[in-house]
This record gives sequence, structure tokens and C-alpha cells, in this order.
Amino acid sequence: MTTLPTIHGPVLHDQLVTEQDLPPAIVARAQEHLADFKSARTAKTIRAFENGVRLFRAWCESGGHGWFPASPATVAAFVASIAKQPFRRIVTKRGKPTAITTGPVAAATMKQYLWAIGLLHRSADLPDPTKTGKVGFAVDAFERAVGVWQRQAPALTRDASDRMVAEIERRLADAQADGKPASPYDLRDRALLLVWRDTLARVSEVMRLRWDDFERYPVKASGSVCIRRSKTDQKGQGHMRHLTAPAVAALEAWREAHAAAFDQVLAAPPDPDSGTAEDARVQARRAALAATSGFVFVGVHRAGITPLSDTAAIRVLNDRAADAGVLQRFSGHSVRVGTTQDLLADGHEVAAIAQAGGWKDIKMVLRYGDRLLTERSAVAQAEASRSRKEP
Repeated sequence: MTTLPTIHGPVLHDQLVTEQDLPPAIVARAQEHLADFKSARTAKTIRAFENGVRLFRAWCESGGHGWFPASPATVAAFVASIAKQPFRRIVTKRGKPTAITTGPVAAATMKQYLWAIGLLHRSADLPDPTKTGKVGFAVDAFERAVGVWQRQAPALTRDASDRMVAEIERRLADAQADGKPASPYDLRDRALLLVWRDTLARVSEVMRLRWDDFERYPVKASGSVCIRRSKTDQKGQGHMRHLTAPAVAALEAWREAHAAAFDQVLAAPPDPDSGTAEDARVQARRAALAATSGFVFVGVHRAGITPLSDTAAIRVLNDRAADAGVLQRFSGHSVRVGTTQDLLADGHEVAAIAQAGGWKDIKMVLRYGDRLLTERSAVAQAEASRSRKEP
């Protein structure tokens, strides 16, 4: 019995087993291909592949279908099924088998599953069942039945973010009036909100920012930042984004607190009673800390200082919203959506907004601003013009 290849942990289940024997040459090709795939793609992309294959396998096994290689008829049935009804499957959470319910799913999610199924087959030089007429018709039927509309993230508009920043600045002012040091969390979160808003960046892009990516203009108080790598720029060509004067000032204030936090931890003397093994661990932690010091947005906690995660950044967003009385839950895309809508409402050109947000075309700008652009359509403008002419 041959086994399927593994990347980034078990790809297809807790046990790497196949339904049928595959020739060793095919298995070897798949192993080589998926190893190359791992080295060329981000961890998020790898997880999407693994999750798609696991889900397809679970569905096949629940209905007694062959999953690898899979026939076009099986894949077409999978597409039809996830459009109609949920199904239960077992996943491992915290080391324990857990039953969860999956589906029905959106069209974009369905296509991600098909991508994973196709990649698995192509890795072994097997015919790709997703590129057949039968599956194509199943996809068309899915999209006609379910629709291709995607729910948009709730927008964090300028009004809401201004309230959040104002609340942070109130806390900083209160601390100063009381003769207390400024909270590093307040300094960090103010800089985070302003930089995030100015750059229209994805949460993962903001979390990867390093101090070397920033530049302050020598004459003006504003500056710029380089987004070195993004979802649409996997090879790291980079894209410059403008930073307003308030964002630059907030960054400089946070940078002082950032440096002080690292200096305090690095200056801590070693334990004189520690042994050689403990000394080695301390040195390893100090090396990791020094590597972390280049990241702009970090978390300071009992375990030390670590780069802020995407999840932690979204938590900061929602905690600060709650503090400011903004009764809305936001996601990692909320700042990007809200700033786009603000710029459209201010009358800025769609192409200029696309450039500011790092989009290669204007499609996403149009989607994020669909409602606002409708209000500025030719019909709306003509109606407004007629209203002004009426006595």
C-alpha cells in the first residue's frame, strides 16, 4: 500500500493512506511536486490546500466514493452536494477527534476546494478531474443555484476609526496629566490604527511591517511605507503606500516605547544559579528577541515580546472599538473596506484608490464601493440635476 505525500504535517488525514495502490513512480513525482509547492507558497496557501483535500476526502468516504484518483463524476457530485446540504466530518482539535458540520458553502469556497483537488491530482501527474466538462457544468449549476455574491466585511469607516483614536489619545492625555507613563499598548494601538487606515493594507501585510520599511520625508511631516510582499505580490516586488503626518507622529511615539521595552528585556541579567543548559536556552531566547525587534507591531506579555499575530490585531481592533462605543464587530478586511468607501465618498477617482490600496485593477474598489458608486451613477446625478432646476 503506497502513501500519499506530506507537506506541512499530514496532508490528507491523521493517517496517510490511500484507497488503492499507486505506482511508486507516481508517488515519487507527487512527493517532489508537493515539496516544491511548499517551498514556493505561503503557510496560508498550504493550509488551504490541506483543508480542501481533507474535506473532499471526508465527503467521499462518507458516501463510499473513490477519492484519489477521483473521477469527474465524483467531483461533480461533491460540488452538487456542498451546494445543497451540510455534512458531518471528524477533525482533530487539540489532539482530540471532534465532529463538525460543514456546508453549504459559498461559490468562492467551492472553487478553492476544486483548486486543492486539482492540485493533488496534478502533483501525481494524474488527469485533473476538475478540468472536465462534467465538473464545469456542475460548477455552473452551483453558481446559478447559490450565486457568486460574497458577503462583504463590515466597513471600519473614518468616523469610527477617528472615535477609536480619540479614545486612545484621551487615555494618553489622562496618563500625562496624572504624571504616569504612557501605556505602550495605547501608543502601539494608535499607531496601528493610523498606519492600517493610511495604507489600506491587509491585516497580514500590516503585521509583517518592519521598521526598515518606513521612510519619513525630510521636509514634510508625512512619510511612506513599503508593503514588501502581499497576497497579489508573492515574489516581493513591493508597493509604496503614503503615510499621513498623524500616522508618522504616532509611529515615532510608539518606536520610543518599542525600543524601551526591548532594551529592558535584553538588559535583564542572567540568573547566576542557572546551569549550562539553561544558559543555552536564555541565549536562544535573546537571539529570538533580537530578531523580533525589527517588527513594528509586537505584543509585550509575560512570555516575552513577540510579533503581533493577525488574530491579535483583529482583537485589538474590536477591543478599541468597544472602548470607543463603536457597536460593531470588525474583521481583518474592515479597515480596507471602510477606507475605500471613505475615499469614494470624498469623490476620489477609482483608479487613484486602486493605486493607494495596491490593487492591480479596479474591480475590488468597485465591489467595496458598490452602494456609494450607485449613488453617484448617471441616473442619480441626472435626478439631482433635475431637482436643482425645478422651481
